[in-house]
Amino acid sequence: MEGKTALVTGAGAGIRRAIALRHAAEGARVLASDIDDEGGAATVDLIRAEGGTAVYQHADVSSLGDNESLVAAALDHWGRLDIACRPS
Repeated sequence: MEGKTALVTGAGAGIRRAIALRHAAEGARVLASDIDDEGGAATVDLIRAEGGTAVYQHADVSSLGDNESLVAAALDHWGRLDIACRPS
């Protein structure tokens, strides 16, 4: 995962948080998003505390515009998006 960029929606808690943490532990840069800003920010703090690279962006995956903004944010931050993980 080194050098990859991962977008994880719903990353504020639970399995999605665990996925974001695992991607980061394996070397990916993580764009974490959620509608729970506090939880999403906490996930980013956990990643950074372990030396990983992560940013948070508020997004509601039911909104097409929010999804487009997430892709744009990944491209703006790191110039690429390799992995997208979102709740079904």
